[in-house]
Amino acid sequence: MPPEWERAFADLAQRQEGLVGFFQLTDLGCTADQWWRARRSRRWEPLSDRVLRSAASPRSDAQRVLAGVLDASPGAVLHGRCALAWVGIGPYNLGRLLVARPRGASGRGAHLAHVHRLRALRAQDVTVIRGVATETALRAIWTVAADYSSERRFEAGLDKIGHLLDDANRRGLLTWAALHEMLDDLQRCGRAGTRIMRELARMRPPGSSPTESRLEFRFEKILEDGDIRPFARQVHLGGHEPIGRFDQRDERLPLAVEINSTTFHTLPTDQASDERRYQALTNAGFTVAVIWEDDIWYRPQAVIDTIHEARRLAAAGIRAVIHSPSCPWPDPRLGARP
Repeated sequence: MPPEWERAFADLAQRQEGLVGFFQLTDLGCTADQWWRARRSRRWEPLSDRVLRSAASPRSDAQRVLAGVLDASPGAVLHGRCALAWVGIGPYNLGRLLVARPRGASGRGAHLAHVHRLRALRAQDVTVIRGVATETALRAIWTVAADYSSERRFEAGLDKIGHLLDDANRRGLLTWAALHEMLDDLQRCGRAGTRIMRELARMRPPGSSPTESRLEFRFEKILEDGDIRPFARQVHLGGHEPIGRFDQRDERLPLAVEINSTTFHTLPTDQASDERRYQALTNAGFTVAVIWEDDIWYRPQAVIDTIHEARRLAAAGIRAVIHSPSCPWPDPRLGARP
């Protein structure tokens, strides 16, 4: 029987394409000495100083991509054109692996991918797709837009980046509301590509595409059919310290409504990002109602009940977060289901 540390290696490798990263030793409860014992055995092949591959695992593109991210980790994600190639957007490929990590995360180089160091990487700009930490399609497209920031390439960039945005939107990988929120946030940092993204966002107002408007229209129809006072659409909240753009806002009460699709709000990273926004809203004095997609389509009475409860809490000055019953999060840190 293999030793306990090797069983821990094997269990992790089964979940991530046959690979183990050196930075994961602490979480495994293993030591550097055991890492070096694995390297010397024939059961584990060193792909770099910081990535081991199970000799029994099949080689694949997914394994090569994940190895590149693990080699530059902790904090590394698939970057730019490679992030788009990973989700099948644009004419890109994974021939030359590009990963990114925030400046200051580590000064160490990597052998399995080219590393870009970013000034900042927002939590909401990172997701996990097929087991690989990657930039979201929107963040990756912004990276590509920076290549067209010169006056000479501006018109070509409008066409190229516009096609990438529209393709990602059609496939449900981004919304125009998210595009405007990112623009509001990143343009203050003087980020390259801002001019192109601002112009493209102007032509793509929030809620103007079928991808993101169906849920809001359905939500508004439920309120109308229930003779319930409507909300204002797509508003910025936060005063002199903007929190961001929110789906709906009560015009009489300190109440914000978020309409969450299961596509963009179910992973642990999604939950962490959303709850930071909700915390910022409650800190600013708001009650937050989170209405989930399945309730909008299949349980309209649950939507009505959640809105009634949220308005009761807001009127009483209770800064809380309330989710409609189909919330898929196993344990919402903020708020509860009615």
